[in-house]
Amino acid sequence: MGGAAVYHRATDSFCYSPDGTSLVIRLQCAADDISSIQLWAGDPHDWGRRPEADGGTWHWRCAPTPVEKIGTDGIRDFWEVRWTPPYKRARYFFRITFADGSMYDYGEKGLIKSGAEPEGSPAGDYWNAFVFPYINDVDVYRAPEWVAGTIWYQIFPERFRNGNTANDPAGTKPWQRGHVSNHEFYGGDLRGIIEGLDHIASLGCTGIYLTPIFTSPSVHKYDTEDYLKIDPAFGTEEDLKELVKECHKRGIRLMLDAVFNHCGKTFGPWKDVVEKGEQSRYKDWFHINAFPLFPKGKDTGDSRDANFETFAFTTRMPKFNTTNPEVKEYLLSVAEYYIKECDIDGWRLDVSNEIDHAFWREFRQRVKAAKPDAYIVGEIWHDALPWLRGEQYDAVMNYPFGTAITDYLLTKPWSPTAADLVHRINSISFMYPHTVLRSAFNLLDSHDTDRLVTRMGSREKAKLALTLLFALPGSPCIYYGTEYALEGGHDPDCRRCMIWDPKPDEHAFFRFVASLVKLRREYWQVFGEGKRTYRTDPAHPGLLVINLELEKTYLHVLINRDEKPVQAETWKALAGHGATTRVRSLLDQAGLGPGDELSGTGSVVLLVER
Repeated sequence: MGGAAVYHRATDSFCYSPDGTSLVIRLQCAADDISSIQLWAGDPHDWGRRPEADGGTWHWRCAPTPVEKIGTDGIRDFWEVRWTPPYKRARYFFRITFADGSMYDYGEKGLIKSGAEPEGSPAGDYWNAFVFPYINDVDVYRAPEWVAGTIWYQIFPERFRNGNTANDPAGTKPWQRGHVSNHEFYGGDLRGIIEGLDHIASLGCTGIYLTPIFTSPSVHKYDTEDYLKIDPAFGTEEDLKELVKECHKRGIRLMLDAVFNHCGKTFGPWKDVVEKGEQSRYKDWFHINAFPLFPKGKDTGDSRDANFETFAFTTRMPKFNTTNPEVKEYLLSVAEYYIKECDIDGWRLDVSNEIDHAFWREFRQRVKAAKPDAYIVGEIWHDALPWLRGEQYDAVMNYPFGTAITDYLLTKPWSPTAADLVHRINSISFMYPHTVLRSAFNLLDSHDTDRLVTRMGSREKAKLALTLLFALPGSPCIYYGTEYALEGGHDPDCRRCMIWDPKPDEHAFFRFVASLVKLRREYWQVFGEGKRTYRTDPAHPGLLVINLELEKTYLHVLINRDEKPVQAETWKALAGHGATTRVRSLLDQAGLGPGDELSGTGSVVLLVER
């Protein structure tokens, strides 16, 4: 009996309300250590007397509900129950039967051996229980309802399409295929994105995320010079307004990038600090440790040689002091402005984990007041629960899902089998309430990573990765050009020019991606809300079967990472079907061969026909 591994807290992903009425209550323990669990729950104020034959004593009224094991990561098992408190208040404890037959009650006092206490009483007395004091509706995490059904398309504007050569920067190069650098301009702009909207709509995407578009001297625009002006090389504010209107006509929402952790070295207030030093009225806008700013007498480019804080170690990006009231008001006004004046639909927040939580709480209030269903997405690459409790972000960029997928497909030493992938997915999923996962911004690559096809080493494995991404809960994102299998290494090579003259094989890849988008849009509720089970087979370490069920719809996602085909009887058994079950493929590819054999390095999504 591994009692030290038993864990629960009456908060966050362990106890939360998904709807303002019910509670989802979870417990984790050592793998294979518990055989059954009961949740004994009731209202904390509901007391009654026992019959005189039982002593007539007062007791807390509660009743048992079975708790279900929902997954494992190979080290820990995860258990869950959904319970609706009659008065929005809850007191509860877990009655645990371990694999060795011993029985314990688990509450805030810990594990206490049970058996002698009256029925419904926690071992150790009334206080050996957890309490969820009250479901306050304002505290319930809620993201915009439209997000769960959205498929995103990320654009790096400078490299998407040149729609207006009149605003090209000096030295702009002709559009090309192949490698690029962060010092080359190719003329991509907002007019080009407007011209490309029909392409995005034909792919089926319903959301666009743009990396920064505000005035900046760089190609990437993460060193902002003026937050209230569109970069002249990209166009004007009128171009942005037209882009938003044209997006909305096509049923597409538009999200901009907010770089509020730091500015660029050409930002007016920072230039004033560099010029005037300690006499600058803006010195408290930034994290300045001492003057002079550059004690070595010059700017070496490395902030470890400077007396102020920056993004990473580059002096080109001084860090804002977001606790300063003037800074806070300036940035929050920027966030409001583009919602109110240009009707954008959300903000992606750059380096958001390095900004104080108080700023983001006020940011949410201001943004949601301007547009209640605006989407707020933080750039966080690690465990992000502190930002996802309902008072700050709606979502984060869910890189952990993406790396779990690619690690498995690339047979990394820490993820050699499909079972290892399932363990990792379960571990990530248990970190968050399901309502948070449902609205997560899921991605495989971006302007900050190598491109998917390059990383995977083949288009076949890239297809497997995309299929898996679209099969998970959350809102999937495609990086521009992925629909044509655009290649590219790490930054800056991942920012190549968009393909506008696709070859036949690139058209074929587009058809696959478009069919995946169509599938996800048609069955988004099944993928987002359906009951999900994972099945693997030790004899086929690269085989994963994901079974999804919602009401009377049954979907099966089959992934075969390995080159050896998988016979129908194997995968059908994992899917819970016999040899005569009729299924229909929903993807534009030949995933199944003669006799329903699953091809090597192949994937397919099947609908069970009734």
